Amino acid sequence: MVLSPPKPEPTHWTIAEAERETGLAKDTLRVWERRYGFPTPERDAQGERCYDDAQVQRLRWIKRLLDQGHRPGQVVALPLRQLRALSDARPEPKRGPGTSPPAPLDPRWMQALQSHDLDALRRGLHLHTLQHGLLSTVEDVIAPLATDVGEAWAQGSLSVYQEHLFTAAVQASLRDAMAGMATAGVDTPRVLLTTLPGETHTLGLLMAESVLALQGCERLPLGASTPVTEIVLAAERLRAHVVAIGVSAQAAPLPLRRDLQLLRERLPPAVALWVGGPVRSALGRRAGPGITPVPRVGDLVGLVAAWRAGTSAAG
Repeated sequence: MVLSPPKPEPTHWTIAEAERETGLAKDTLRVWERRYGFPTPERDAQGERCYDDAQVQRLRWIKRLLDQGHRPGQVVALPLRQLRALSDARPEPKRGPGTSPPAPLDPRWMQALQSHDLDALRRGLHLHTLQHGLLSTVEDVIAPLATDVGEAWAQGSLSVYQEHLFTAAVQASLRDAMAGMATAGVDTPRVLLTTLPGETHTLGLLMAESVLALQGCERLPLGASTPVTEIVLAAERLRAHVVAIGVSAQAAPLPLRRDLQLLRERLPPAVALWVGGPVRSALGRRAGPGITPVPRVGDLVGLVAAWRAGTSAAG
């Protein structure tokens, strides 16, 4: 008979540590506590909130489901068992008639990350780009791998630092792939890329930038969390034809609607507003007039082609 080792004493996480571990902002945790009754923190000797391992694990799964497109009101109050089941039951993305599902992702990608072999990860991305092109690498490898990394993090099999290493490796690979790409000429849009205040996730923006680079677009990346007034000013001063906003699933719908509506009102009508990420899950079916949802990074190819066709027709 093999005796199980004794269970370790539960770890207690401060609210700042819980924020770093789960990627959920402290303000978000406090709002959920009042609105949904979870999390249910204890108080330390100084009266500050602290969370046990079970709550942090549950918060990881909630974050994963938010990234998949669920809304906080649908998942925050669910027990861990239902969160796991909901994640396992997520629907496959819709595909056009006659298209086959993508091949399963090669497990060696995740193995390289788990073994901290970042050179192998970067070499693999470089080789895949040479063999299949940058668009295929973004859509068929990087995007699904990012999903797998997020799920592994939610399950506790990857640490936050490993997720950060993955992001850094992908960023380096995409920037190397874009180096030296020239713009296509006068019939190409100047696209300003950023996120709205409070949105710090930028990997999706970089994937979008790489697809735009393939189309010969001039890219004007501003980084993350840019105030609406600054976006409008930058679009004017840089003479942008398009403003591209990145959105993550954890974006709060009401502030997102407010900021996008304000941005649309302040931008000139001729400047297109493209919003990438799970924007429909945050805003519902209607994103609003003058706002174009971009649920898949590959959809940018058609949008750029449509912009060029419109420009040619106007000329």
